[in-house]
Amino acid sequence: MTVYWDTSGIIRYLTSNRLPEIKGVTRTHTLAELFSTLSGRGIDTIKADGTIRHKRLTMRLAAKVISEIFPRLKFVDLSPGEALAIILEAKAVGAQGARIHDLMHAAAADKANADELWTADENDFAGLGRVAVKQL
Repeated sequence: MTVYWDTSGIIRYLTSNRLPEIKGVTRTHTLAELFSTLSGRGIDTIKADGTIRHKRLTMRLAAKVISEIFPRLKFVDLSPGEALAIILEAKAVGAQGARIHDLMHAAAADKANADELWTADENDFAGLGRVAVKQL
């Protein structure tokens, strides 16, 4: 089974010990989104006592985390022509504003012939793409 990981799915993986090991496919742009989140707004982690702690990683640590995930993934990217075609169709599927990123992930998952797209919020992908969406 081929799993496509969106950025929020990878973040959910990083903050949970219940998920299977990361392997599968994503877009190269996911690396930038992941770095932006980890070193920018940060992530919520759950401590052993069940309390939630918000943690922003240093740029060096964020890069280290990404470098450890990187070899476990394959990358499928959209050509400029494919990306433009998706942008031109965005209105038809209601992908306005930042939702264009979800549409690009869905298109990349389609291109990769993924069986499932793993995300932290399946609603982000409602009406986008052909790949079954699994919320982690």
